[in-house]
Amino acid sequence: MSRIQIALALVFAFALSNPLLAQPEEDAADEALDEEEELLDEEDDLEDDDDVIGDEEDEPELRAPTLEMPDLGDVVEGDPDDEDEPEDVVEDEADLLRDAEPDGPPSADPTQTRWTAPQSVLTLHGYFRVRGELQDSFFLGRDDVPFNFFTPSDRGVLPEGGCRSGTAVTDSSMAEDRDFCNNSDRLRFANMRMRLRPTLALSDDVRVHMTLDVFDNLVLGSTADGTVYLPPGTSGTDNSNPDFENPARTPGVPIDSFAATQNPPQANRNSARDSIYVRHAWAEVTNRGLGQLRFGRMPSQWGLGVLANAGEGIDADQSSDVDRVMALTRIAGLYIIAAWDFAGQGLQAPLLDDLRGVPFDTTSKDDINQYVFALAYRQDEEEARDRLQRGGWVFDAGFYFVLRNQFLSSARLTQAYPARADFEDAFVRRNARAFIPDLWLRFRMGGLRLETEAVFIAGSIQNIENDSFVRSNFDIRQFGIAFEGEYRLLNDKLSIRLYTGYASGDPDIDGLSQRQGLLAQQTDDRTISHMQFHPNYRVDLILWRNIMGRVAGAWYLKPGVSYDIIRNPFGQLFGVGFDMIYSRAAQETQTYGADPNLGLELDFTIYYRSEDGPELMDGFYAQFNYGVLFPFAGLKYPNFQGLSGAPAGFSSRNAQTLRLILGVNF
Repeated sequence: MSRIQIALALVFAFALSNPLLAQPEEDAADEALDEEEELLDEEDDLEDDDDVIGDEEDEPELRAPTLEMPDLGDVVEGDPDDEDEPEDVVEDEADLLRDAEPDGPPSADPTQTRWTAPQSVLTLHGYFRVRGELQDSFFLGRDDVPFNFFTPSDRGVLPEGGCRSGTAVTDSSMAEDRDFCNNSDRLRFANMRMRLRPTLALSDDVRVHMTLDVFDNLVLGSTADGTVYLPPGTSGTDNSNPDFENPARTPGVPIDSFAATQNPPQANRNSARDSIYVRHAWAEVTNRGLGQLRFGRMPSQWGLGVLANAGEGIDADQSSDVDRVMALTRIAGLYIIAAWDFAGQGLQAPLLDDLRGVPFDTTSKDDINQYVFALAYRQDEEEARDRLQRGGWVFDAGFYFVLRNQFLSSARLTQAYPARADFEDAFVRRNARAFIPDLWLRFRMGGLRLETEAVFIAGSIQNIENDSFVRSNFDIRQFGIAFEGEYRLLNDKLSIRLYTGYASGDPDIDGLSQRQGLLAQQTDDRTISHMQFHPNYRVDLILWRNIMGRVAGAWYLKPGVSYDIIRNPFGQLFGVGFDMIYSRAAQETQTYGADPNLGLELDFTIYYRSEDGPELMDGFYAQFNYGVLFPFAGLKYPNFQGLSGAPAGFSSRNAQTLRLILGVNF
């Protein structure tokens, strides 16, 4: 039965059932034919409109409910070719799930159903690096802190079986044999890191960022299959041993010399660290009329990185990571920033026996609260580049202020997960306050760049002697400044640099290294003035980067020059560089040799970067470094009235290093 016949039948039945609308059969048939022709004309008009309008109707619309009968023409008429085919009674699971999806906007492909929300976009950046290092005599011939940190562990040790093959070790020959073993002044190792920075863009205004480190500074060869740690007492050797044990033999490995493969690092199984570290996870929500809101754990960077340093470079290690809620906006080129940082929460309830529970902070009085406010004037980088190319100058500036406080500290607890009964003796009053203003300035014109950052820390703290907790009050007065001057010429191939910086010292403490902690005051001055730069703000290869850990309590002067032998617009780079670093302590009484002159370091660099990748910083990267440190009197033992305080047999040594970095940016 055709569509016209069905329409005629329905009209005829309706007319018979309603006497007011009943008409003769001829009239009803004529009206039905007319209605059918109008419907067909309307369908043709709609098809023509679709051809003209195209995809203007992007948004899905709700359709009003209807009581019209579905078009059953095709079903009634049927297809003679399909009469013998079996009918699908049950749809498969994929069809059911597809049918359950909500209707989306019209698609060019009628078989695809789209959601109404925009599709998210995932981008991935990061780097992979391998670094090989040789550190020769970093202990400078000394055996005290912090120099003994770099003393080879086999130095002065007599191994089982002695050092000379075929020679029995006796009491009389023990010292001689130990001296035979004592021939190592060098540390040789290599490490690696894979850093991933994925960004999930839900739209142009909503993004989620992450930073993940895979094999974070993993020492190559450190997790061979012959290495495994067992919980205390597992091996049956000593049940009272509180530390993890390393068994004499690992099943499957006959002896450690026959280790055949590497296992993934697992904390407390074969390594102190896991294979993957999640560094950051934060969201950015942008309102184009108001500003931007960021929240989560994120890197923090300001100025040159003296106070807050994100550690983004391919050779970087440490970084400033903060749990933060931050709002920023821009008005007339001026950035206004306000942030609330969760710097430390103190005692927490980890709920070890409730795997589905939510940990919480047990008290707010031991929290470290931090509030950040910043104002910055900074031109858009593209506009600044255009202005510099036209011969103009660009000036950027910013003011960064941090307010930090803590009332109580739970430092007296020694248990990682203390019981409530231990809370009685857990706290000590710190009553710590710190006010930290930081000023950053940068001037650029042509090939000239002048940039500086100055930071001052003022505040107070109580009861810092963790062993006795004697009631004592201390003032904090610290100051640091860093300056970088660079001039590029010969089409930016030649770089002439002058870097310098100063970190205030403290005449009442003894030492410069970060490994010595917060050094106790030796007089009644009660002012903590030992300033330390961020460890990722690096000026050399040996003294401050490694031996001391960071620039602290000293002044340095660093002239340098580099020349790009190859430098093209597509990012390819090959060149050489040289830097000289002179270091002098701010307070001579703070040094190890009671002399302000610390040393002179010479650093040489060869670097290469390929032009692969869509961005200039993508592709292969390689760098080779050689450095030598000549220690002066401040790094040696002191002399008193012509008598040296050095132990017998002491011989000052020059420290040297060789470094090779191989990496890929993406």
